[in-house]
Amino acid sequence: MFKHILISTDGSEVSKRALDKGAALAKALGAEVTLVTAIEKYPVGMMGDAYRAEDNPMHQAARDAAAHWLGEAQTLVEKHGIKARQHISENRSIHQGILEAAKTSGADLIVMGTHGAGALERLIVGSQTQRVLAHTDIPVLVVH
Repeated sequence: MFKHILISTDGSEVSKRALDKGAALAKALGAEVTLVTAIEKYPVGMMGDAYRAEDNPMHQAARDAAAHWLGEAQTLVEKHGIKARQHISENRSIHQGILEAAKTSGADLIVMGTHGAGALERLIVGSQTQRVLAHTDIPVLVVH
């Protein structure tokens, strides 16, 4: 069965439900767990040649929020007796960050929540969950 589960979190209530389900599954299977929060990193050309994400206060705020969410996630999975690795993935898009984390961690299952956006919202802005599903061969457990 699954030996390494990647659980994505963004601090939302639905991601907390995904954390709970993923941790319970990991405990039942004796699987390793990696917790990931992905943040977007803007390409240099988009913000001008002098732009460096490391210097941008908004980017640092995103990193701080990601670290906070991972701390909360760790507390939630520890209630299931799970000690997880934590990873902040910085990529050009959220879904690419999640996929990169799955690949580098060796995960054989991704667990993530979905906010249940309506058809119009998914059409206009898309869904990170849909994008992950469309770009991976790794099974994805979607929690609502």
